[in-house]
Amino acid sequence: MAKPQIIADRPSTDGGFIPDLCQPSAVLAVVVGAQLLALLLVLAQPLPEQRFWPRLGLWSLAVQWVGLLGTAGLCAARPLLARLAIAGSAALALLWLLLLTAATTVTAVTVQLLPASTVSIWWLLARNLLLTALVTAVVLRLLYLQYLRRQRERAHHEARLEVLQARMRPHFLFNSLNTIASLTVSDPQRAEEVTLALADLLRVSLQAGDRLIPLTDELDLCRRYLAMEQVRLGDRLAVDWSVAHAPVEARVPPLSVQPLLENAVFHGIEPLPGGGRIALQVQWTVDGSVEIRVDNPLPVCGPGVGLHMALANLRARLAGHFGAAAKLLEDTDGDRHTVRLRLPSGPA
Repeated sequence: MAKPQIIADRPSTDGGFIPDLCQPSAVLAVVVGAQLLALLLVLAQPLPEQRFWPRLGLWSLAVQWVGLLGTAGLCAARPLLARLAIAGSAALALLWLLLLTAATTVTAVTVQLLPASTVSIWWLLARNLLLTALVTAVVLRLLYLQYLRRQRERAHHEARLEVLQARMRPHFLFNSLNTIASLTVSDPQRAEEVTLALADLLRVSLQAGDRLIPLTDELDLCRRYLAMEQVRLGDRLAVDWSVAHAPVEARVPPLSVQPLLENAVFHGIEPLPGGGRIALQVQWTVDGSVEIRVDNPLPVCGPGVGLHMALANLRARLAGHFGAAAKLLEDTDGDRHTVRLRLPSGPA
């Protein structure tokens, strides 16, 4: 029970708990909800049958007027509401709707839409303000509960990504440390280069989370990783790069392409005494997606269990970021194993 209080005391960082009322779907929901509320208010009053439709029209006009003007005002004030704490934005929304209700009531009496001669204008004003306050409080409460649910889902999503990221196989770390140790005496300058490349990989791994980075940054990290493996494997590792047309606007989760190359080295190059060649290609697909293709030799024993576990891990991470828009496919053709990663060309 303490968590909602903590959230309520903080300014919102994701657009506020009040939804974006500038969207057509939100305006439609306001119109339908206002009309249902007007109908409910008319049905709650015992009136002769011949007065039903005039009274429904009057309530519909008043409620729709307040609802649409309130929506327009909250839409315009969305940047301000997002900077306020939840209690502040709720109070501001309530105050705005109460002011609209008061102005609508006074205007309706002035133009003789409401029977002020038989009912006191102060009673009408108090009744309408009370109705507005009650309805607004219920709606704000529902929006707040939805906001808490979204926050819980987001926290669960971030924690799941962190767990998946922590499960990444660290064997390249131990191999790199062994390589650095062997180069310390024979080639100190090369050992320093490998150490710096390893530091970059570890930094990205620790910082990886619920965010996206440019594809070009991920490819640069892949080059550093393969440079480290090149020092360790020497002539046994050959790499063909075909990334000249990589789209600048494409964004990927951190360490999404590097594990594919890591699997290619671990399962395709290391088991072969003579090594082999890895091909990395980035291209556009017919549907406008970006396809990242990693091709490596396949040992006689076939891909290991670790490869399938790593791909399942990566699929889960991609689903957390892109949903069904991202696909990870693998195929075996003769003595070659291919993994294809398809991502949306723009930001998620």
